[in-house]
Amino acid sequence: MASIQSPAFRRLSRGLHALTLLCALAGVCFSVARWLLLGRGEPGGLAQMLLPAQALQVGIGAPVQIDATWRLLGLAIECLPTAAMLFTVWCLHRICSAFLRGEVFGPAVVRGFRGVGWGFIAMCVASLVHGAAVTALLSWLASGQRGGQVALSVGSFEMSVLIVGLMMLLLAHVMAEGQRLQEESHAFV
Repeated sequence: MASIQSPAFRRLSRGLHALTLLCALAGVCFSVARWLLLGRGEPGGLAQMLLPAQALQVGIGAPVQIDATWRLLGLAIECLPTAAMLFTVWCLHRICSAFLRGEVFGPAVVRGFRGVGWGFIAMCVASLVHGAAVTALLSWLASGQRGGQVALSVGSFEMSVLIVGLMMLLLAHVMAEGQRLQEESHAFV
């Protein structure tokens, strides 16, 4: 228990806690900025940098104009990976909070690791759906609403979050076993 209360561990937990909150805030800000700034004038430049990687890979340019309705639809599509990321960050927040309270093998930690695992898997699926949906919407808008294309891309990000998600689910099982052994040990004392 002494190592969990060490200043280094507490600093690391606080740092992870702050970093996850900052990442969530940055993700939300970028998602909103993308749909506020796309379709506001000339294609290229900043608008081109805001396009998702799938759209860039298939050569879809940013539309010059986007009506408010399509902007809201784009923002709604953007909410899919953002929601998965926010759920994952919330679970990490719960784990860090439990660690800072001195709970290593408690039920909150086990639920937190399970949530992180499922959150990463949701991020993988949401990334695939998001990329295909945003690409379809942007290509349809860029063609003057006369056609479009769908691009589905599985890259290292999707594979990495899937692997990390599965590892977190495995770690949740390990933490649950640690909790069981800790409870068993306390029952003998």
